[in-house]
Amino acid sequence: MLAVVKEHSGPGFVIKDVPEPKCREDDVVVKVKSVGFCGTDGPILAGTREVPWPLIPGHEFAGDIVETGAKVEGWKVGDRVSACIVIGCGNCKFCIEGNEPLCDRLIETGIHVNGAFAEYVRVPAKVLVKLRDTTSYDFGAAVDPVASAYRTVKKMPLTSKDTVMVLGPGPIGLYATQLLKLRGARKIIVLGAACDKDRLQMALKLGATDIINNSEEDPVERVKEITGGEMLDFVHDCAGAAALVETAMNSIKKSGSYYITGLFHSDPPVNLGKVVRSEIDIRGTICYTREEFRECLDLIQDGRVEVTPMITHHYALKDMEKAFETFQKREAIKIMIHPEGV
Repeated sequence: MLAVVKEHSGPGFVIKDVPEPKCREDDVVVKVKSVGFCGTDGPILAGTREVPWPLIPGHEFAGDIVETGAKVEGWKVGDRVSACIVIGCGNCKFCIEGNEPLCDRLIETGIHVNGAFAEYVRVPAKVLVKLRDTTSYDFGAAVDPVASAYRTVKKMPLTSKDTVMVLGPGPIGLYATQLLKLRGARKIIVLGAACDKDRLQMALKLGATDIINNSEEDPVERVKEITGGEMLDFVHDCAGAAALVETAMNSIKKSGSYYITGLFHSDPPVNLGKVVRSEIDIRGTICYTREEFRECLDLIQDGRVEVTPMITHHYALKDMEKAFETFQKREAIKIMIHPEGV
């Protein structure tokens, strides 16, 4: 089969023929129809995020089951599915409690084991969710980023009186904007940079009440203006950018909360003295549970979360170099890859 392979550390990847995955007794093999290009995939292909190689990346996918393992029940060839990236051990305290993202033996498809930048991918049957007949494969491939934002928003003790600022209008930030609107936030402010102008306009269409371009205006002063000096009840950090932490901390009101979804690749400066004096809560979330993944599929299938405006580019798998270039130039919001061609 054709696949994108990260063969070594550092920059570079290849597109080549590799053996199709062999089905194991608890697994299924899925023919990939759509696979999203995630913000995690870019650093993997660029070589700035280390992974065990050789590795086929790609974890936001949907397709058709073409083979089932001997012990698999409840699934059959031809089922249209998506799959949760999170593969917990199933036996530890966290997995038993349904909190598998915190499993110490966590495995993630496309990061620790081969993923879906290929014609076929093998995954455990336990992580599958079934798509409705009317649900597109692109919609099925969108569940992962929605669920990443959803887990954070779900944990917020949000009320209709609260103001939230979303840091980063990437796909997760834009999905967070929609989810915060569903939760009934009073004001939703989305912060981005000069290169995010199109994404900031998209944020307004998807539910943001205000946007801030921190390349052109002082974000803290703008927050004061928007909130009448009351400042923020919550920050939802979907960027994981060290340079934005000070802005976030200076924008949160006393007893406010800083929720973090984005992964930091460098250590951010945090004024812990202010955390103490202002009683600011800081909380991180990672991935999502299988139940949360299913809940997000329903949000998409019921039309409560919009996917179509987010998908701006489509590429065939053989054109991954073009897709990667588009990603690196920040010309897309969400790129979809199609092994069978566009």
